[in-house]
Amino acid sequence: MIKRKTWTVTEPWRNTSAGEAFSSFDKVFALSGPPVSQDKVSLVFCVCIDGQRYYVKQYHSTKGIRSWFGLSRIRQEARNQLWFSRIGLPAAQVVAYGEEHILSRTFRGGMITASVDDTRDLAWMATNQPDLFKSRPWVNQVINQVAEITRTLHQHHFCHNDLKWRNLLVSQELESPQVYLIDCPVGQRFFGPFFDSRIIKDLACLDKVGRRALSRTQRLRFYKEYRQCKVLSGKDREIITKVLVYFKWRD
Repeated sequence: MIKRKTWTVTEPWRNTSAGEAFSSFDKVFALSGPPVSQDKVSLVFCVCIDGQRYYVKQYHSTKGIRSWFGLSRIRQEARNQLWFSRIGLPAAQVVAYGEEHILSRTFRGGMITASVDDTRDLAWMATNQPDLFKSRPWVNQVINQVAEITRTLHQHHFCHNDLKWRNLLVSQELESPQVYLIDCPVGQRFFGPFFDSRIIKDLACLDKVGRRALSRTQRLRFYKEYRQCKVLSGKDREIITKVLVYFKWRD
C-alpha cells in the first residue's frame, strides 16, 4: 500500500510556538487530552500553548465515497473555516490541518483551531442563560449578526448544512456580543433547486431551537433581517411555511 501524509500550517502561525507544536501530522496525532467531544470517527480535545488554548480535532477513520476523491470531511471543514475568514465572516481560526492517505483514500485527518476565548455556543446559552434572551438589546444584536452571517453565506450560494445553534459561538460580552461560526464539515456551494432546498434546511436548523428560545416576533425579526425586507412577500411566506414543517417528518 502507498501511504502519504499532507500537512499545512497556516500563515499566521508559521514560525510560532503553536506552529512548531502542530508542525506535522505525526506530532498532532501524538497529542492527547480529555475529550471535549467524541463520536465514532472523531475526537476533539484542548491543549494550551503559551497561555493560548487550541482545539485539536482528530479523525481516526473516514467514510463515504468522498474520502476516495480528496473530499474528506476534515479537508472540507478546514477549507470552509478558512473561506469564512477570507470573506470577512467571524469564525474560528484554522492553525493547521492535514490528512493521511492510503492510495487515493483518506484514512485519518487532523485540524487545529485557535480557541475563541470567553464564548459559549448559542444552544448552551439558551439552556443555561435563559435570562439573556429576555434582554431585547442583547437578543437583537445576536439576531442581526446571525441573519447577516446566513445571508452572506447564501449570497455566495453556500449552505452550511448543519446551521444549528450549537455551531454558533457567542462571546460573553453582554453589551456587545459577537457571533462566530464553527464546525462546518459538510457545507458547500449549491445551485438550482438543490440550492433552494438547502436554504430551507439552513433556516430550519436555526429555527429548531429558535422556536423554543425566541418569541414569534423575534423569529420574524430574524427572517426580515436575513431577507432585508420590511414586508413579507408571497415568496417569503412560502419559504417560512417550508421552514416550519421541515423537521416535522425528520425528527
